[in-house]
Amino acid sequence: MNLDALLTLKLQCLWALVAFGAVSSLAGLLTWGERKQVSLIQDRIGPNRANLRFIRNWRLFGLFHIIADAVKSMTKEDFVPAGAYKWMHLLAPLISLGVSFIAFAVVPFAGPFTIRWRDVPAVEIPLLGQFFPGQTLHLSHFPVSFQAADLNVGILFVLAVGAFLVYGVLMAGFASNNKFSFLGAMRAASQMFSYEIALGLSIIGVILIYNSTNLSVIVERQGALIFGIIPKWGIVTQPLAFILFFTCGLMEIKRIPFDAPEGESEIVAGYFLEYSGAKFMMFLFSEYVELIMLAAMCAVLFFGGWQIPFVSQAGISIPLLHVQFAWTDLPWVAAHKALGIELVNLAVVLAQAGFFAFKVVAFCWIMVTVRWTFPRFRYDQIMRLGWRRILPLSMVNIVLAVGIVLVEDKFKPVIQKVLGY
Repeated sequence: MNLDALLTLKLQCLWALVAFGAVSSLAGLLTWGERKQVSLIQDRIGPNRANLRFIRNWRLFGLFHIIADAVKSMTKEDFVPAGAYKWMHLLAPLISLGVSFIAFAVVPFAGPFTIRWRDVPAVEIPLLGQFFPGQTLHLSHFPVSFQAADLNVGILFVLAVGAFLVYGVLMAGFASNNKFSFLGAMRAASQMFSYEIALGLSIIGVILIYNSTNLSVIVERQGALIFGIIPKWGIVTQPLAFILFFTCGLMEIKRIPFDAPEGESEIVAGYFLEYSGAKFMMFLFSEYVELIMLAAMCAVLFFGGWQIPFVSQAGISIPLLHVQFAWTDLPWVAAHKALGIELVNLAVVLAQAGFFAFKVVAFCWIMVTVRWTFPRFRYDQIMRLGWRRILPLSMVNIVLAVGIVLVEDKFKPVIQKVLGY
Protein backbone atom coordinates (compact mmCIF):
# COMPACT_ATOMS: atom_id res chain seq x y z
CA MET A 1 0.00 0.00 0.00
CA ASN A 2 1.37 3.42 -0.97
CA LEU A 3 0.69 6.78 0.69
CA ASP A 4 -2.08 7.72 -1.75
CA ALA A 5 -3.96 4.48 -1.06
CA LEU A 6 -3.46 4.91 2.70
CA LEU A 7 -4.87 8.45 2.67
CA THR A 8 -7.80 7.30 0.52
CA LEU A 9 -8.55 4.50 2.98
CA LYS A 10 -8.43 6.90 5.93
CA LEU A 11 -10.75 9.34 4.21
CA GLN A 12 -13.20 6.54 3.37
CA CYS A 13 -13.23 5.36 7.01
CA LEU A 14 -13.71 8.93 8.18
CA TRP A 15 -16.57 9.45 5.77
CA ALA A 16 -18.16 6.17 6.88
CA LEU A 17 -18.22 7.52 10.44
CA VAL A 18 -19.65 10.85 9.27
CA ALA A 19 -22.38 9.07 7.25
CA PHE A 20 -23.19 6.81 10.22
CA GLY A 21 -23.54 9.83 12.48
CA ALA A 22 -25.68 11.73 9.97
CA VAL A 23 -28.04 8.80 9.33
CA SER A 24 -28.33 8.02 13.05
CA SER A 25 -29.11 11.65 13.83
CA LEU A 26 -31.75 11.87 11.12
CA ALA A 27 -33.31 8.57 12.25
CA GLY A 28 -33.51 9.90 15.79
CA LEU A 29 -35.14 13.10 14.56
CA LEU A 30 -37.63 11.07 12.53
CA THR A 31 -38.87 9.31 15.68
CA TRP A 32 -39.91 12.77 16.90
CA GLY A 33 -40.84 14.20 13.50
CA GLU A 34 -43.27 11.42 12.64
CA ARG A 35 -45.09 11.76 15.96
CA LYS A 36 -45.23 15.53 15.55
CA GLN A 37 -46.48 15.29 11.97
CA VAL A 38 -49.23 12.78 12.76
CA SER A 39 -50.34 14.97 15.66
CA LEU A 40 -50.79 17.85 13.22
CA ILE A 41 -52.68 15.61 10.80
CA GLN A 42 -54.96 14.40 13.61
CA ASP A 43 -55.31 17.88 15.20
CA ARG A 44 -53.38 16.99 18.35
CA ILE A 45 -50.44 18.57 20.17
CA GLY A 46 -48.08 15.63 19.96
CA PRO A 47 -44.96 15.02 22.07
CA ASN A 48 -44.33 18.03 24.30
CA ARG A 49 -43.89 16.83 27.90
CA ALA A 50 -40.19 15.99 28.16
CA ASN A 51 -38.33 19.06 29.41
CA LEU A 52 -35.34 20.51 31.24
CA ARG A 53 -36.82 21.86 34.44
CA PHE A 54 -33.68 23.64 35.60
CA ILE A 55 -33.93 25.92 32.52
CA ARG A 56 -37.43 27.33 33.13
CA ASN A 57 -39.17 24.15 32.05
CA TRP A 58 -37.55 24.25 28.59
CA ARG A 59 -39.34 21.83 26.20
CA LEU A 60 -37.95 22.79 22.76
CA PHE A 61 -41.04 21.63 20.80
CA GLY A 62 -40.80 18.15 22.33
CA LEU A 63 -37.32 17.35 20.95
CA PHE A 64 -36.25 16.04 24.36
CA HIS A 65 -38.59 13.11 23.77
CA ILE A 66 -35.87 11.63 21.54
CA ILE A 67 -33.56 11.36 24.56
CA ALA A 68 -36.38 10.38 26.92
CA ASP A 69 -37.54 7.53 24.66
CA ALA A 70 -33.99 6.20 24.29
CA VAL A 71 -33.38 6.27 28.05
CA LYS A 72 -36.73 4.62 28.73
CA SER A 73 -36.06 1.81 26.25
CA MET A 74 -32.52 1.20 27.49
CA THR A 75 -33.62 0.95 31.14
CA LYS A 76 -36.62 -1.33 30.57
CA GLU A 77 -36.46 -5.02 31.40
CA ASP A 78 -35.16 -7.24 28.60
CA PHE A 79 -37.82 -9.95 28.70
CA VAL A 80 -37.16 -13.22 26.87
CA PRO A 81 -40.21 -15.54 26.74
CA ALA A 82 -40.05 -19.09 27.99
CA GLY A 83 -39.03 -21.55 25.32
CA ALA A 84 -37.41 -18.90 23.13
CA TYR A 85 -34.08 -19.43 21.38
CA LYS A 86 -32.05 -16.88 23.36
CA TRP A 87 -29.10 -16.40 21.02
CA MET A 88 -31.31 -16.11 17.97
CA HIS A 89 -33.62 -13.80 19.93
CA LEU A 90 -30.61 -11.55 20.53
CA LEU A 91 -29.12 -11.73 17.04
CA ALA A 92 -32.33 -10.79 15.21
CA PRO A 93 -32.41 -7.07 16.19
CA LEU A 94 -28.63 -6.82 15.80
CA ILE A 95 -28.84 -8.11 12.23
CA SER A 96 -31.81 -5.88 11.38
CA LEU A 97 -30.10 -2.72 12.63
CA GLY A 98 -26.56 -3.53 11.50
CA VAL A 99 -27.47 -4.51 7.96
CA SER A 100 -29.59 -1.36 7.59
CA PHE A 101 -26.49 0.83 7.95
CA ILE A 102 -24.22 -1.16 5.61
CA ALA A 103 -26.03 -0.10 2.43
CA PHE A 104 -25.09 3.57 3.01
CA ALA A 105 -21.46 2.69 2.21
CA VAL A 106 -22.08 3.08 -1.54
CA VAL A 107 -24.30 6.18 -1.42
CA PRO A 108 -22.58 9.30 -2.87
CA PHE A 109 -23.46 12.19 -0.55
CA ALA A 110 -21.75 14.92 -2.59
CA GLY A 111 -19.84 15.45 -5.80
CA PRO A 112 -16.14 14.65 -6.23
CA PHE A 113 -13.58 17.16 -5.00
CA THR A 114 -9.93 17.51 -6.00
CA ILE A 115 -7.07 18.81 -3.86
CA ARG A 116 -4.48 20.72 -5.94
CA TRP A 117 -1.54 21.55 -3.70
CA ARG A 118 1.85 19.88 -4.02
CA ASP A 119 3.46 16.45 -3.82
CA VAL A 120 4.66 15.72 -0.28
CA PRO A 121 7.67 13.37 0.20
CA ALA A 122 7.23 10.71 2.87
CA VAL A 123 10.14 12.14 4.89
CA GLU A 124 8.10 15.31 5.51
CA ILE A 125 5.17 13.37 7.01
CA PRO A 126 5.54 12.75 10.76
CA LEU A 127 5.44 9.11 11.95
CA LEU A 128 4.82 7.73 8.44
CA GLY A 129 8.07 8.60 6.72
CA GLN A 130 9.97 5.63 8.13
CA PHE A 131 7.32 3.17 6.95
CA PHE A 132 7.17 4.48 3.36
CA PRO A 133 10.78 5.26 2.39
CA GLY A 134 11.20 6.98 -0.93
CA GLN A 135 7.46 7.38 -1.56
CA THR A 136 5.50 10.56 -2.22
CA LEU A 137 1.99 11.64 -1.35
CA HIS A 138 0.59 13.16 -4.55
CA LEU A 139 -1.50 16.07 -3.31
CA SER A 140 -0.91 18.00 -6.52
CA HIS A 141 -3.96 16.20 -7.90
CA PHE A 142 -5.69 14.14 -5.22
CA PRO A 143 -9.40 13.25 -5.74
CA VAL A 144 -11.60 13.15 -2.65
CA SER A 145 -14.83 11.13 -2.77
CA PHE A 146 -17.66 11.64 -0.30
CA GLN A 147 -18.54 7.98 -0.47
CA ALA A 148 -17.31 5.23 1.82
CA ALA A 149 -17.00 2.65 -1.00
CA ASP A 150 -17.18 3.54 -4.69
CA LEU A 151 -18.20 0.13 -6.04
CA ASN A 152 -18.82 -0.53 -9.72
CA VAL A 153 -21.77 -2.71 -8.68
CA GLY A 154 -23.24 -0.23 -6.19
CA ILE A 155 -26.87 -0.92 -7.12
CA LEU A 156 -26.37 -4.67 -6.82
CA PHE A 157 -24.70 -4.16 -3.44
CA VAL A 158 -27.72 -2.25 -2.14
CA LEU A 159 -30.09 -4.95 -3.38
CA ALA A 160 -27.95 -7.71 -1.87
CA VAL A 161 -27.77 -5.97 1.50
CA GLY A 162 -31.52 -5.35 1.42
CA ALA A 163 -32.11 -9.05 0.85
CA PHE A 164 -30.35 -9.80 4.15
CA LEU A 165 -32.97 -7.85 6.09
CA VAL A 166 -35.38 -10.76 5.80
CA TYR A 167 -33.06 -12.90 7.95
CA GLY A 168 -33.49 -10.63 10.95
CA VAL A 169 -37.26 -10.74 10.54
CA LEU A 170 -37.39 -14.53 10.20
CA MET A 171 -35.09 -15.05 13.15
CA ALA A 172 -37.15 -12.72 15.34
CA GLY A 173 -40.42 -14.50 14.54
CA PHE A 174 -39.02 -18.01 14.87
CA ALA A 175 -36.97 -17.40 18.03
CA SER A 176 -39.81 -15.78 19.98
CA ASN A 177 -41.79 -19.03 20.44
CA ASN A 178 -45.03 -17.18 19.74
CA LYS A 179 -47.54 -18.07 17.03
CA PHE A 180 -48.38 -14.43 16.30
CA SER A 181 -44.67 -13.55 15.96
CA PHE A 182 -44.15 -16.53 13.66
CA LEU A 183 -47.16 -15.57 11.55
CA GLY A 184 -45.84 -12.01 11.26
CA ALA A 185 -42.44 -13.32 10.20
CA MET A 186 -44.00 -15.51 7.52
CA ARG A 187 -46.01 -12.58 6.23
CA ALA A 188 -42.93 -10.38 6.18
CA ALA A 189 -40.80 -12.99 4.42
CA SER A 190 -43.44 -13.64 1.74
CA GLN A 191 -43.95 -9.93 1.18
CA MET A 192 -40.24 -9.07 1.06
CA PHE A 193 -39.33 -11.99 -1.23
CA SER A 194 -42.21 -11.15 -3.57
CA TYR A 195 -41.37 -7.47 -3.95
CA GLU A 196 -37.60 -7.89 -4.18
CA ILE A 197 -38.14 -9.24 -7.69
CA ALA A 198 -40.14 -6.25 -8.87
CA LEU A 199 -37.82 -3.88 -7.00
CA GLY A 200 -34.81 -5.23 -8.89
CA LEU A 201 -36.60 -5.22 -12.24
CA SER A 202 -37.72 -1.60 -11.79
CA ILE A 203 -34.08 -0.50 -11.53
CA ILE A 204 -32.99 -2.23 -14.74
CA GLY A 205 -34.44 0.61 -16.80
CA VAL A 206 -32.25 3.10 -14.93
CA ILE A 207 -29.19 0.89 -15.48
CA LEU A 208 -29.94 0.72 -19.21
CA ILE A 209 -30.51 4.45 -19.61
CA TYR A 210 -27.33 5.50 -17.78
CA ASN A 211 -25.31 2.42 -18.80
CA SER A 212 -23.83 1.77 -15.36
CA THR A 213 -24.45 0.04 -12.02
CA ASN A 214 -22.13 2.48 -10.23
CA LEU A 215 -24.20 4.94 -8.21
CA SER A 216 -21.63 7.73 -8.60
CA VAL A 217 -21.63 7.35 -12.39
CA ILE A 218 -25.45 7.31 -12.48
CA VAL A 219 -25.59 10.55 -10.50
CA GLU A 220 -22.95 12.21 -12.70
CA ARG A 221 -24.78 11.25 -15.91
CA GLN A 222 -27.98 12.73 -14.55
CA GLY A 223 -26.22 16.09 -14.75
CA ALA A 224 -26.76 16.23 -18.52
CA LEU A 225 -29.42 18.58 -19.88
CA ILE A 226 -32.21 17.62 -22.29
CA PHE A 227 -33.03 20.42 -24.75
CA GLY A 228 -30.37 22.40 -22.92
CA ILE A 229 -32.56 23.09 -19.90
CA ILE A 230 -34.27 19.92 -18.53
CA PRO A 231 -32.03 17.89 -16.19
CA LYS A 232 -31.66 14.29 -17.34
CA TRP A 233 -32.87 12.97 -14.00
CA GLY A 234 -34.33 9.50 -13.62
CA ILE A 235 -37.79 10.92 -12.94
CA VAL A 236 -37.69 12.39 -16.47
CA THR A 237 -36.26 9.36 -18.28
CA GLN A 238 -37.91 6.65 -16.13
CA PRO A 239 -41.11 7.98 -14.50
CA LEU A 240 -42.82 4.57 -14.40
CA ALA A 241 -39.72 3.00 -12.83
CA PHE A 242 -39.82 5.61 -10.06
CA ILE A 243 -43.43 4.83 -9.18
CA LEU A 244 -42.73 1.09 -9.14
CA PHE A 245 -39.48 1.48 -7.17
CA PHE A 246 -41.06 3.75 -4.56
CA THR A 247 -44.02 1.40 -4.10
CA CYS A 248 -41.83 -1.71 -3.85
CA GLY A 249 -39.54 0.13 -1.45
CA LEU A 250 -42.43 0.86 0.90
CA MET A 251 -43.32 -2.83 0.76
CA GLU A 252 -39.73 -3.86 1.50
CA ILE A 253 -39.49 -1.71 4.62
CA LYS A 254 -43.02 -2.75 5.65
CA ARG A 255 -44.50 0.73 5.99
CA ILE A 256 -48.21 1.53 5.93
CA PRO A 257 -50.18 0.89 3.77
CA PHE A 258 -48.13 -2.31 3.39
CA ASP A 259 -47.44 -3.17 7.03
CA ALA A 260 -49.37 -6.47 7.15
CA PRO A 261 -46.40 -8.15 8.94
CA GLU A 262 -46.94 -5.73 11.84
CA GLY A 263 -50.75 -5.53 11.66
CA GLU A 264 -51.78 -4.52 15.20
CA SER A 265 -55.45 -5.34 14.66
CA GLU A 266 -54.67 -8.86 13.38
CA ILE A 267 -51.43 -10.22 14.87
CA VAL A 268 -50.79 -7.73 17.71
CA ALA A 269 -47.33 -6.53 16.60
CA GLY A 270 -46.01 -9.19 14.27
CA TYR A 271 -42.52 -10.59 14.32
CA PHE A 272 -41.21 -8.36 17.15
CA LEU A 273 -44.17 -8.93 19.49
CA GLU A 274 -42.00 -10.61 22.14
CA TYR A 275 -39.35 -7.90 22.20
CA SER A 276 -38.92 -5.20 24.82
CA GLY A 277 -36.38 -2.68 26.03
CA ALA A 278 -33.28 -2.09 23.95
CA LYS A 279 -34.08 -4.89 21.49
CA PHE A 280 -37.46 -3.37 20.67
CA MET A 281 -35.78 0.02 20.22
CA MET A 282 -33.33 -1.54 17.75
CA PHE A 283 -36.16 -2.87 15.59
CA LEU A 284 -37.89 0.53 15.71
CA PHE A 285 -34.67 2.36 14.88
CA SER A 286 -33.85 0.01 12.00
CA GLU A 287 -37.22 0.83 10.43
CA TYR A 288 -36.30 4.52 10.30
CA VAL A 289 -32.81 3.74 8.96
CA GLU A 290 -34.42 1.68 6.18
CA LEU A 291 -36.79 4.56 5.49
CA ILE A 292 -33.83 6.93 5.10
CA MET A 293 -32.11 4.40 2.81
CA LEU A 294 -35.17 4.24 0.57
CA ALA A 295 -35.32 8.04 0.48
CA ALA A 296 -31.61 8.22 -0.41
CA MET A 297 -31.98 5.67 -3.23
CA CYS A 298 -34.97 7.54 -4.66
CA ALA A 299 -32.91 10.73 -4.66
CA VAL A 300 -29.83 9.05 -6.18
CA LEU A 301 -31.58 7.06 -8.91
CA PHE A 302 -34.40 9.38 -9.92
CA PHE A 303 -33.75 12.93 -8.66
CA GLY A 304 -30.12 13.56 -9.55
CA GLY A 305 -28.58 12.71 -6.16
CA TRP A 306 -26.27 15.56 -5.23
CA GLN A 307 -26.73 17.27 -8.61
CA ILE A 308 -27.83 20.92 -8.51
CA PRO A 309 -29.34 21.91 -11.87
CA PHE A 310 -26.99 24.10 -13.93
CA VAL A 311 -24.35 24.23 -11.15
CA SER A 312 -21.01 22.38 -11.27
CA GLN A 313 -17.47 22.66 -9.95
CA ALA A 314 -16.61 24.76 -13.01
CA GLY A 315 -19.44 27.26 -12.70
CA ILE A 316 -23.03 27.87 -13.83
CA SER A 317 -24.19 26.81 -17.30
CA ILE A 318 -27.65 27.09 -18.94
CA PRO A 319 -27.12 26.31 -22.67
CA LEU A 320 -30.65 27.16 -23.82
CA LEU A 321 -30.43 30.64 -22.31
CA HIS A 322 -26.76 31.01 -23.35
CA VAL A 323 -25.73 31.58 -19.75
CA GLN A 324 -22.10 30.65 -19.04
CA PHE A 325 -20.38 31.68 -15.84
CA ALA A 326 -17.13 30.23 -14.50
CA TRP A 327 -16.07 30.49 -10.88
CA THR A 328 -12.66 31.65 -12.10
CA ASP A 329 -14.34 34.84 -13.31
CA LEU A 330 -14.75 35.87 -9.68
CA PRO A 331 -11.84 38.18 -8.79
CA TRP A 332 -11.33 36.72 -5.30
CA VAL A 333 -11.31 33.02 -6.25
CA ALA A 334 -7.54 32.72 -6.76
CA ALA A 335 -6.80 34.46 -3.46
CA HIS A 336 -9.13 32.31 -1.36
CA LYS A 337 -7.18 29.06 -1.43
CA ALA A 338 -5.47 27.12 1.34
CA LEU A 339 -3.48 23.86 1.13
CA GLY A 340 -4.75 23.25 -2.38
CA ILE A 341 -8.40 23.60 -1.40
CA GLU A 342 -10.24 26.18 -3.47
CA LEU A 343 -12.88 27.57 -1.15
CA VAL A 344 -15.40 28.26 -3.90
CA ASN A 345 -15.26 24.62 -5.03
CA LEU A 346 -15.55 23.51 -1.41
CA ALA A 347 -18.65 25.69 -1.12
CA VAL A 348 -20.10 23.96 -4.21
CA VAL A 349 -19.50 20.54 -2.62
CA LEU A 350 -21.19 21.67 0.61
CA ALA A 351 -24.12 23.00 -1.41
CA GLN A 352 -24.40 19.67 -3.24
CA ALA A 353 -24.38 17.78 0.06
CA GLY A 354 -27.04 20.13 1.43
CA PHE A 355 -29.21 19.72 -1.67
CA PHE A 356 -28.92 15.93 -1.43
CA ALA A 357 -29.87 16.08 2.26
CA PHE A 358 -32.89 18.24 1.35
CA LYS A 359 -34.06 15.62 -1.18
CA VAL A 360 -33.66 12.82 1.37
CA VAL A 361 -35.59 14.71 4.06
CA ALA A 362 -38.31 15.57 1.53
CA PHE A 363 -38.78 11.89 0.66
CA CYS A 364 -38.82 10.98 4.35
CA TRP A 365 -41.60 13.53 4.86
CA ILE A 366 -43.54 12.07 1.91
CA MET A 367 -43.28 8.53 3.31
CA VAL A 368 -44.40 9.64 6.75
CA THR A 369 -47.36 11.43 5.15
CA VAL A 370 -48.25 8.30 3.17
CA ARG A 371 -48.26 6.26 6.36
CA TRP A 372 -50.84 8.47 8.05
CA THR A 373 -52.96 9.04 4.93
CA PHE A 374 -53.77 5.61 3.46
CA PRO A 375 -55.38 2.60 5.19
CA ARG A 376 -53.66 -0.76 5.39
CA PHE A 377 -54.07 -3.23 2.53
CA ARG A 378 -55.20 -6.75 3.28
CA TYR A 379 -52.49 -9.37 2.92
CA ASP A 380 -54.12 -10.98 -0.13
CA GLN A 381 -54.41 -7.53 -1.74
CA ILE A 382 -50.70 -6.92 -1.16
CA MET A 383 -49.75 -10.20 -2.84
CA ARG A 384 -52.15 -9.63 -5.73
CA LEU A 385 -50.82 -6.11 -6.30
CA GLY A 386 -47.24 -7.36 -6.38
CA TRP A 387 -47.60 -10.36 -8.66
CA ARG A 388 -50.43 -9.24 -10.98
CA ARG A 389 -49.79 -5.51 -11.28
CA ILE A 390 -46.32 -4.32 -10.31
CA LEU A 391 -44.31 -7.26 -11.68
CA PRO A 392 -45.85 -7.07 -15.20
CA LEU A 393 -45.45 -3.28 -15.23
CA SER A 394 -41.78 -3.58 -14.28
CA MET A 395 -41.26 -5.93 -17.23
CA VAL A 396 -43.05 -3.50 -19.55
CA ASN A 397 -40.78 -0.73 -18.27
CA ILE A 398 -37.71 -2.79 -19.20
CA VAL A 399 -39.02 -3.17 -22.76
CA LEU A 400 -39.62 0.59 -22.97
CA ALA A 401 -36.13 1.33 -21.64
CA VAL A 402 -34.57 -1.05 -24.19
CA GLY A 403 -36.49 0.71 -26.95
CA ILE A 404 -35.28 4.12 -25.76
CA VAL A 405 -31.67 2.93 -25.64
CA LEU A 406 -31.83 1.38 -29.13
CA VAL A 407 -33.36 4.53 -30.63
CA GLU A 408 -30.81 6.70 -28.84
CA ASP A 409 -27.89 4.59 -30.11
CA LYS A 410 -29.17 4.52 -33.69
CA PHE A 411 -29.89 8.24 -33.92
CA LYS A 412 -27.27 9.42 -31.42
CA PRO A 413 -25.79 12.33 -33.47
CA VAL A 414 -29.25 13.72 -34.26
CA ILE A 415 -30.48 13.32 -30.68
CA GLN A 416 -27.36 15.00 -29.26
CA LYS A 417 -27.85 17.93 -31.59
CA VAL A 418 -31.58 18.31 -30.90
CA LEU A 419 -31.65 17.55 -27.15
CA GLY A 420 -28.39 19.24 -26.34
CA TYR A 421 -26.49 16.44 -24.55
